[in-house]
Amino acid sequence: MNIWQFTCNCLQNNQSVALLIVVESDGSTPGRVGFKMAVTEEGTLLGTIGGGVIEHRFVNKAQIKLKNHDFFALCQRQIHNQQATANRSGMICGGMQTVVLYPCQPNKDLVTIKRLLQVIENQEQIVLQISPSGMAFSAHHAANYRFKFKTENEWQYEENIGLINTAYIIGGGHVGLALSRLLAMLDFYIIVLDERTEINTFQNNNDANEKLITAFHQIEQHIPESEQNYVFIMTPNHRADEIVLRQLLGKKLGYLGMMGSTSKVNQIIQHLQKDGVSSEQLQSLHAPIGLPIKSHTPMEIAISIVAEVISTKNSANIGVRSLAFFGD
Repeated sequence: MNIWQFTCNCLQNNQSVALLIVVESDGSTPGRVGFKMAVTEEGTLLGTIGGGVIEHRFVNKAQIKLKNHDFFALCQRQIHNQQATANRSGMICGGMQTVVLYPCQPNKDLVTIKRLLQVIENQEQIVLQISPSGMAFSAHHAANYRFKFKTENEWQYEENIGLINTAYIIGGGHVGLALSRLLAMLDFYIIVLDERTEINTFQNNNDANEKLITAFHQIEQHIPESEQNYVFIMTPNHRADEIVLRQLLGKKLGYLGMMGSTSKVNQIIQHLQKDGVSSEQLQSLHAPIGLPIKSHTPMEIAISIVAEVISTKNSANIGVRSLAFFGD
C-alpha cells in the first residue's frame, strides 16, 4: 500500500495520521527529497525519511502532535555536522535535510488526497502544494520537486504527482524477463516490446504492465519523450539493436541503454558516426548497458542494469535546494 492510500484510509476511518516529507537535501544525508512516511497516533508507520536518529525523533514529534490534536505543520532543517551551531541532527555524515511534519485533518485534507489518488491511478499529472496553510493543487511545472523557504513558519513544498517512471524494455528475452522482475520492485511501470510472438519469456512475463508486439523498425512511435522514460535495448541481434537505437538517439529520455559486448557496441557506434550521428547524441547512450560487475547470468546482468539506472535516476534529484521564497 502506498503512502497516499494509507493516509486516505486512516482519514476515512477517523484515525489520526501525520505525514513526514523530506523537502530539501544536500550532500551526504540518509533522506532524499521526496522521501515520505505516514505516522499514526498509535505508532503505525509506513515509508521512511532515511532512518536513524532523525526518523526516530520526527516520528516521536508526529505522535505527540497527533495526541495533542496539534495540526500546525512543522518544518525543520537538520544539519549532519557536530560543529553546526544550530539544527544539529546528531549525525556526522556532513550533509543536510529539511523535514516537514504535516498532521492531516479529515475535514480539510481527505478530499485533496482522494483527488491525488485519482491522478495517480489515471496517470495524470498535477502539482501538489503543501504549506502551513494546508494542501492544494497548482499548475504543472518542469521540476519534480520545489521548496520555497523563508522561515520555519513560512514555506511551501511542491511535488509533481503522477509522473510515473516507465521502463520500455525492447526485447522480451531472458534478460528482459529478469529486468522486469527487478524494476517492478522499484515501482516502475513496465512495457515490454518485441516483434516475436512465440518466445516463452515474453509470454510468461507476469511483471510487465503491458506487452506489445510491434516491428522493431516501428519502435519510435511507442516511446514518447520524457525524463521519466527509461529505455533498454536488448533485441535478439545487433542489426535490430541498431535499427532501434537510430530511432531513439534524438529523444529526451531519462535513460537509454543498449545491451551487448564492447565490440558490438563499438561497431554500431562506428556505423552511426559514419552516417553523421554526433558525439553529443551518443553521450546519452549507456552502452554496454549496466555497471561493469562481471555479470554473466540474466539476473546478474539485470542487477547491473538496475544499479546503473538507480545511479542515473538519483543523480538527477540530488541536491534539490530551497529557492528564494516565492521565487522561480
